Amino acid sequence: MKKIHKQSSRDLIAGSRGIARDDKVVKKDFLFEILTEELPPRNLEMLSFALAENFAESLEKHNLHYKEIKSFATPRRLTILIEQLDKTQPTQKIEKRGPAIDAAFDAQGKPTQACVGFAKSCKITPDKLTTLKNDKGEWVVYQTTKPGKDVFRLMPEIVNSALKNLPINKLMRWGEGEFEFVRPVHSIILMFGKKIISAEFFGIKSNNTTRGHRFLSHGKIKIKNPGDYEKILQKHFVMVDFNKRKEKIKQQALDLAKKISGQAQIDDDLLNEVTSLVEWPVALLARFPALFLKVPPELLISSIKQHQKCFPLKDKQNKLLPNFITISNIESKHPKVVVQGNEKVMNARLSDAEFFYQTDRKQSLVSRVGELKSVIFQQQLGSLYDKTKRLMNLVVWIAELVQGNKDPVERAAFLAKTDLLTKVVGEFPELQGIMGSHYALQDQEPEEVALAIREQYMPINAGASLPKTLTGQILAIADRIDTLVGIFGIDKAPTGDKDPFALRRAAYGIIRIIIENKLDLNLQFLLEKSLDLYGDKIKRDNLVEQILQFISDRLKTYVLDQEFSIHEFASIFARKIYRPYDFYLRLLAVKEFFTLPVAGNLAAANKRVSKILTKEAQALIAGHVLDENLLKEPAEIKLAELIVAKEERIKQLAESKEYVALLQDLAGLQQPIDDFFDNVMVMVEDEKVRANRLLLLSKLRELFLQVADISLIPK
Repeated sequence: MKKIHKQSSRDLIAGSRGIARDDKVVKKDFLFEILTEELPPRNLEMLSFALAENFAESLEKHNLHYKEIKSFATPRRLTILIEQLDKTQPTQKIEKRGPAIDAAFDAQGKPTQACVGFAKSCKITPDKLTTLKNDKGEWVVYQTTKPGKDVFRLMPEIVNSALKNLPINKLMRWGEGEFEFVRPVHSIILMFGKKIISAEFFGIKSNNTTRGHRFLSHGKIKIKNPGDYEKILQKHFVMVDFNKRKEKIKQQALDLAKKISGQAQIDDDLLNEVTSLVEWPVALLARFPALFLKVPPELLISSIKQHQKCFPLKDKQNKLLPNFITISNIESKHPKVVVQGNEKVMNARLSDAEFFYQTDRKQSLVSRVGELKSVIFQQQLGSLYDKTKRLMNLVVWIAELVQGNKDPVERAAFLAKTDLLTKVVGEFPELQGIMGSHYALQDQEPEEVALAIREQYMPINAGASLPKTLTGQILAIADRIDTLVGIFGIDKAPTGDKDPFALRRAAYGIIRIIIENKLDLNLQFLLEKSLDLYGDKIKRDNLVEQILQFISDRLKTYVLDQEFSIHEFASIFARKIYRPYDFYLRLLAVKEFFTLPVAGNLAAANKRVSKILTKEAQALIAGHVLDENLLKEPAEIKLAELIVAKEERIKQLAESKEYVALLQDLAGLQQPIDDFFDNVMVMVEDEKVRANRLLLLSKLRELFLQVADISLIPK
């Protein structure tokens, strides 16, 4: 059940929005239910939420107040229960301003043509007009009140709009094809309090009756009061609350698993789908022949979950058990018969999976490489064989940069895409890489190669596990870089919400792999190398810069998710750092630096220096070296000595990426910098002295820029 809370009495001041509020307005519960054929299970929760949102928007538009919106959803119905809904809209105060008094009446006080015309437009005579006076003048005005409409008039329009704006990808027609909705509609409840709101949708007149469970309940059920809806349906074997039904399924599965000392494997996507398939969930424990356990467990689990919508079980050692939990939509008097039926179907499914697996084993991965020539990666970019050749070059180059082992990663790249040609992956696409790993081990490939083949697609989403082996990390990065360069290179970059090649996920994955595995890789170099491998297949103008910006946008998302501020991100981004791990180390240093008491003043000083060092100022000092003989004031002499003394150490700390120590070292400059600005005039008339002081400030700024532009961070 989704809930949308709303204030039951917003303070609307008469005149401020032209509305007068009647505190004695009648409030009652409202109920809407649309009963249909079985709704698409994967979209049920989304449709339910969208319906509630649409109602909320329409109610606000019509200025109808309520306490709370509750949405219910089962395979056969979408329901909205609105608690304490206003019966009528508030009375609306209408005020129209006409011409000024001087223009509205002549010297004899008679209405002018302008006044008569204004009154006529308001459908009244001039004598019915009043006047409005304030410090800006005086006008004739038309004032009246308009009574609000009641829900019996408004609701048909609100319901129609809410249904029309549901996010339905494909509409279905039924009967003679006059009406269309996500599924054929059987009946509609529309009630305010105990009264039916008369309306017609999809050729069906609204009423106050529904139906219970398809098999456990018979005949129509009359709803006398909206507030009793959930309780009444419960008596007729329908749990209308999606979340309660979901929790019951989960708890039943966990309890059954305990009976055999097992652990039910319940992922949220499958749980949501199963919840969308049943109105009265009954969990049952079943078995399959233990001989199937010779098949890779991932294949069995996919078959159990994807084909049969059942929950697999594992033991305490995380090994798959020859059991599964099925969720029935009926409370049978003969549960053993139901279990036997499910076991029979499950055995057939697992037999199919085993057949595909055994068939695949008859052909080695190496023998499939040539077949990749006939599989298109992307029409303009060539085949998977072409991609394989690029990957083999790219992974070897990356391995040299991160001191990886070139031979296994090149072999892994050679075999990486071959399992896409297998029958198992054709039937279960989510097992790409996983099955390749199993087949590689059976082909007696090195374990390092097999693991890399499995890990190439990791992470599969933003928060998923990363590749653990360096070989897998290299292959995963190379695969994503190749895809980014290729797709951007043919002008297929993501637009708006559309991202058919999942490039945003690919970029985010690259960032996570590099940062969280502490890999010192330069994205710009990686992209340029990948671009060279494509040759003349793709455009080259500004391509690397375009992709760097795209990845940087994902990096910003990652950084903000790690609870760094947008200003901290900007301070590093300004330095054009394209090494994600180096970028991250700088962020950590900046965050720690700003815990120091002096950080705020130093940031302000950097901002001041940045403003002083205009383009003209930088042109003035170009080619100059600091002249100690031009240093006159004690404050500038001291600051210069400190800067010169620190330059070599700061350079060494930057090269060794000891950014925290670097900024802590520079924190000691706070007082000398303050003394300089308090006692030294930079923009003096003497051009040589001015240039020397500007050069001193430039050197000071360069010390901080070894890490970040802290001038971009507010105090």
